[in-house]
Amino acid sequence: MKKIDDIEIAKMMLDVRKRSIIDIASKPVTVSQIAEELNEKQSRLYYHVKKLEEAGLLELVETRQQGNLIEKYYQRTKVAGERFELDEALLREHHDSVMEEIMKLLEPGLKLLQSELKQGKSDFDKQVNLMISLPTLTGREWETSHDRMMRSIREESEQQGSFEDYSLPKLSEEDRNKKSKYAYIMLSYRVEDAQ
Repeated sequence: MKKIDDIEIAKMMLDVRKRSIIDIASKPVTVSQIAEELNEKQSRLYYHVKKLEEAGLLELVETRQQGNLIEKYYQRTKVAGERFELDEALLREHHDSVMEEIMKLLEPGLKLLQSELKQGKSDFDKQVNLMISLPTLTGREWETSHDRMMRSIREESEQQGSFEDYSLPKLSEEDRNKKSKYAYIMLSYRVEDAQ
């Protein structure tokens, strides 16, 4: 698993558009092919592709002459395809920036959920879901439930080629046996519905 200690790379890996580009580039693709896959204009993607290439997350693997044009084929690097976690030192030093990126992921989903709830219908038009659970657990039970959830998400994510892994805090034996109220909040939404 790759530890990310560069805040700019961390921001890219938490950015939905850039991550979509990385996922599509699991095999050599042109910006035109990426645009088609994302249903975007090519001109809106050149900047992102350039930034990903500069960061070492995409690489130019081939160029082909097509008439007067040169087609460039990009592929994600090995680093971009690996599972990763954010380095603890990076989190300490750049916690505000990391939280800002996380909020960029949460806010569109929450706005989408709010929009669907306002309609007052029993079933939503858009793909959005919020699950909240408030169980009383021991620290040990929390670790076990967290591990099960993360394993399930990781298995699904690994099929897509990427996953952000976050470590659990180290609990003392006292905390592992102590019962506490925990909040589990899971928000899922289709990114294109929130754009």
